[in-house]
This record gives sequence, C-alpha cells and structure tokens, in this order.
Amino acid sequence: MFVIEAILGFIVQFISNPTILIALIVLIGLLIQKKKWNDLLRGTVKTIVGFTLISCGSTIVIGAVTPMSDMMQGIFGFTGTLPVNESCFAVASAQFGTALSGIMAIALVVNLVLARFSKFKFIYLTGHEIMWISTVCAISLGALGFPIWQVLICGGLITGTYMAVFPALIYKSVCKVTGVKDLAVGHSGIVYYWIGGLIAKVTGNKDKDAEKINMSKSLNVLRDLTISLSLAMTLVYILISVLCMVQQPELAAATFGGTNFIIFSITYGVQFAVSIYVIQSGVRMIVAELVPAFKGVAEKFIKNAVPALDIPILYPYQPNSVLIGFLCAAIGGVLAFFLQLALAGTALELPLILPSLFTAFFYGATVGCVANKEGGLRGVIISSLLTGFIIALFPALLIKFGGVNVEGTTFGGADATVVGMFNTQIGGTIGSTGFLAVSVLVFLAPIIYSVLTKNKPGFTEEA
Repeated sequence: MFVIEAILGFIVQFISNPTILIALIVLIGLLIQKKKWNDLLRGTVKTIVGFTLISCGSTIVIGAVTPMSDMMQGIFGFTGTLPVNESCFAVASAQFGTALSGIMAIALVVNLVLARFSKFKFIYLTGHEIMWISTVCAISLGALGFPIWQVLICGGLITGTYMAVFPALIYKSVCKVTGVKDLAVGHSGIVYYWIGGLIAKVTGNKDKDAEKINMSKSLNVLRDLTISLSLAMTLVYILISVLCMVQQPELAAATFGGTNFIIFSITYGVQFAVSIYVIQSGVRMIVAELVPAFKGVAEKFIKNAVPALDIPILYPYQPNSVLIGFLCAAIGGVLAFFLQLALAGTALELPLILPSLFTAFFYGATVGCVANKEGGLRGVIISSLLTGFIIALFPALLIKFGGVNVEGTTFGGADATVVGMFNTQIGGTIGSTGFLAVSVLVFLAPIIYSVLTKNKPGFTEEA
C-alpha cells in the first residue's frame, strides 16, 4: 500500500508541476520525431531551466514595481496596472501552472487538427504567446468555479481554435509586408494589427510610403528594448517620486529609505528592465525547444501548413515604420493615461493602465508595419497613435470584464482581452455545461465553415 501511495503521489506531483509538464510536451514531440538521446536530454533540461528563469524573473519584477504601486496608492488613492505579458505570466504560473500547462498541451493538438481538417492552415509556432492565451483561459475559467477537467478542455478548445483562426485576420497584410505567402503572424496582438490596418486604409495614403523618408540614425538606439525600457521606467519612477515627495513626503521618505530619489529611480527602473530580460531569456529558451518539437509533428501530418511566427519577422521589411509606429504608440499611451486620470470617478472610469514602452514598442511597431502597406506614412502615424489609446483600453477591459489581474499586472494583448471576456461573459451567463457545449461549437466552426465553402479557395490560396 505504501509503495502504491508513493507512486500515485509522485504521478500527481509530476503532472501538477508546470515546469515538468511543459518539458514533457517537448519530450513527447521529440520522441515522435525519433530524435537522438542527446537531443531529448537537451530539449527537456533547457525547457526546465527556461521555466526556472521565468520564475526568478517574476520575483524580480514584483520587487521592481511594488515601490511604484505603493507611491501611486498614496498619491492618487488607487493603484495602476502595468500590462506586461511576461510579468503577468511569470506571476500567474505559480498559481495556475497546472491548468495553463494542460490547456496549452490540448491547444497544440487542437491547432494541428484544425489545420489538417479546415481551411485555416496556420500552425501557431509562437510558443510564449500560446502561454499567454492559455494562462488567460486558466485564470478566467478558474474564476468561474469550473471544475479543473472542464477548465482544461474548454480552455484547450478555445486556445487551439484561436491559434488556428486569428492569424487569418491579418494574413493578407502580412503577405504584403513580406512579399511571400508562406509566412503568417502568431501573436496575441493580432486584433490590434487588424484594427490598425483598417484605420490606415480609411485615413492613409498608400502613395506616400514611410520607408521612403530619411530617418535619423541617432534614434536607432531606441530600438534596443532593454535600453528604451530602462530609460522609460526610470523617467516614470522619477515622475512618480517627485509627485510623492510633494503630496506624501513621509511615504516618499519611507519608500526611498535614505536613498536619493534619482538614484532610487535609476535602480528600480533598470531593475524592471532586468526582470523583463530574465523572463524573456527563459521564454526564449522554452520556445527554442518547444517550437521545433511542435513544428516537426506538424510537418509529418499536415501538408501545405503555413507557420505563424512572432512579430519581429516583419521588422526587417519596414524599419522606418517600426520606429514611427513605436514612437507614436508611446505618445498615444501617455495621452491615454492622462485621459484615464481625468475620467476617474465618472461613469466611464476603467482600471488605470500605466503607460509602458514595452507594449508600445511591440504593438506600435507591428501596427506601423501593417499600416504602411495599407495607408502609407499618414496611415502609420494615425493608426499607431490610436493604437496607443487602444493598448490602454483593452487591458482595462480584461481586468474589469475578464477578471485577469495578478499582482498589479495583466496581459497587454487585445487577443487576450477578447478571449478572457468571451470566457467570463459567456461562461458566467450560461454556466459550465453550456460553456462546454459552446467550446465544442467554437472548435467545430472552422471545420463547418470549410465544408460549406469547399468550392472557394482557402485563406492561404487567395491572399
């Protein structure tokens, strides 16, 4: 009996450990491809090390944002939320690790099935973005009180369908940027890029290409995210510190602990950048092993599959648009912050979202790439500025209607908001049994659509 209980206990702990579970997914993928033992060992161990790096980064990021949150609480009477995907995942993985790992495993299979049996031939290979959506499902469905088995099934079906379908929204625009049809984008900001492209079409002028203007080389330093993030967070810390010294001098003195406020701001601003660097290193290490394992399986079973990759694949094609989109989105984010402050206490009040160069860089830069092909320079400027506002709106909606707010941070992607709100609003209305049925219908919808339109070309054929 003792031996049986020990074995069962080991199995339960093995499955409930998210680090081990993700490593197991990688191991299975490599085994299916019949890789050598040294490849199996490297992939499994590096996945475990990557997850450990993420855990360490989460500890650093909490320490980096806590003083700012405390000062803002004292100044404004409320605490703002910083929407950084890596931070939110790193913190949430400790509490929802088992659920998000199981959801992710199911979602990978669902994506393959839909790519095989529907016109949505996109294989979502941006592993860390799958983690974000899986985590949103784990948090939002768990908050509804669904049993764990249902959280896994519903979350897996929703996430996997998302992975197959959403890249189609901007596939045509991506083809215009890259000039080829064999690449798609898999990223949790797809809704931002889709909206940005529509705005650029309406407001822009294709004839005036942003790539034909001369940009100052001195601005290239801002393309280094670690540098721009360190500078931005230091400036934000200085601003909050000055306000705190004026309005709450005792709180400021206690927070600084005898350190000059400028040195304090530099220390914590850089510490935040370090935390993101550590987390990204862990994510890259996991993805470097997960993506080849997943891609190898896909290539064996699915013909004509189109990989959906991370957004940096677009940047070399549109360098000017990347920089313009980033700067305009950053300006829009700051304006949105002050607008939210002005609306505090009114019927339009939403959770306060702190402006972040981290989100402005990735979402704004990518909107710039898409918008230039749809509306030229004017389209880039207008759509990126509006994106700055939108990237403050969507995380606020995710907190208010999706229930995703972990230790003062949340996910910044619009896709996470769409998925989170869908889960809570639909699931909270129809209950667990009804939502299980809806999840199955969501999964079947792409297949049914493909059957009904079998005489029409597929998404990848008509782009």
